[in-house]
Amino acid sequence: CQGQVLKATVNTGCLPNLISKSCLNQLGLEEVSAMDCGDLYLPIPSVVGRVEHMELQFGQETVLCSALVVDDEMLEFCIGLQTLLSLKCCIDLEEGVLRFKALSQELPFLHASEEPGQ
Repeated sequence: CQGQVLKATVNTGCLPNLISKSCLNQLGLEEVSAMDCGDLYLPIPSVVGRVEHMELQFGQETVLCSALVVDDEMLEFCIGLQTLLSLKCCIDLEEGVLRFKALSQELPFLHASEEPGQ
């Protein structure tokens, strides 16, 4: 994101992308007011703002997306369902890859050393 490497989580239960306030500051991105987020995002209690036009690079492809800024330092960046759907993403747990059909990209996902319970 913005030319820097981020460790991202994938959350299919959350529609928007989420980014922590500290990660946002680290990337030098500007947020808009939380009041501009609308009622759609009320189920996420720690929303403090929104960022538009983030450049995310998946493999060789760059896409523009937005994210809600949250006051949660346990989370760096979370790819939400909206982005996964727009990129026609398939989470292949057997092969350990994310397949982005819209980008013709396949990226490693959840390396063996990072699997829960190991």
